[in-house]
Amino acid sequence: MLKKYNLLYLMMYMLSSFLIFYMNNYYSMWILMELNLLLFIIFLIMSSKFLGNKIIKYYLINSFGSMIFLFFINMNLFKENLNYFYILNFMMMLKLGMFPFHHWFIDLMINLNWLMCFFLSTWQKLIPLMILMYFYIKNLIILLSIMGSLFSLMMVFNQIYLKKLMGYSSIIHLSWLMLSILLGMKMWMIYFFIYSLTLYFFMIILNMLNFNLINEMYMYMNIYEMKILMFLLILSIGGIPPMFGFLIKMLFLNKMIELMEFFMLMILIFCSLVFLFYYIRLMFNMMMIESFSMKFYLNYLYKKINYNLIFYIMMFLLMNLLMMIFWMF
Repeated sequence: MLKKYNLLYLMMYMLSSFLIFYMNNYYSMWILMELNLLLFIIFLIMSSKFLGNKIIKYYLINSFGSMIFLFFINMNLFKENLNYFYILNFMMMLKLGMFPFHHWFIDLMINLNWLMCFFLSTWQKLIPLMILMYFYIKNLIILLSIMGSLFSLMMVFNQIYLKKLMGYSSIIHLSWLMLSILLGMKMWMIYFFIYSLTLYFFMIILNMLNFNLINEMYMYMNIYEMKILMFLLILSIGGIPPMFGFLIKMLFLNKMIELMEFFMLMILIFCSLVFLFYYIRLMFNMMMIESFSMKFYLNYLYKKINYNLIFYIMMFLLMNLLMMIFWMF
């Protein structure tokens, strides 16, 4: 977790993301995007002293995208030729870590702690997504979103690293986010903030228990409360009713049906269902663990788990259920 003396950096970082909603020109957006990048790099440096090469790689890739973006808005070239819009779209895809520019994103994810993984998967995408809203190309968004979803499915087969699994899950959710841009700002903002909130609670548990491999989750599941908690959080991320994850996907599907985008809808539903198989397999293995396994580890776990935190997360999940019931009636 971030220490108290880092609170100022955290506030500045969060503020730099929210200020994008008040920017009305590309230059101010670019400045804000670079400020956000520098603040995030500070967090990366503070989170680990052994990420030097990864941080430099991350900085160079994002700086390249920002440099090309600044060049085109400065020359006003995108007003003269539609092809330049494709370049601007690709530069934002690069900064988002979207397919086919996902390699740096996955590589960095597996080397970060879970809290930094959360920021990389959510808040670092807010400004590029907002900028993308102003000059997106519909056909390109649809093509890369579908390809990104299908590619992520292929990469998670027999995956044992939990951070890689969550990284490819993030790419699938990013595909939904990019497509929700086509439905308007309100739709993608609802999707983004609900997904961010759900992912935060899931990753804060993973960070607290320091999970890295999928198999490591099983030896912690002798604690009944933790088992139920992880079960409900995975339900929400997997988009299973009556959780928040299902609510945002239901809203998205209703909008897509109104626009008669049935083919794209079928591809997204297929990808989500296949990925849901991995979530269900994860839940099944956790719920079926016998009480005799790893009994000697229980005393250590009880000391390590912050039960006040679990209480607040359980309250959040209860709010999930109540809001879903309210929405239905």
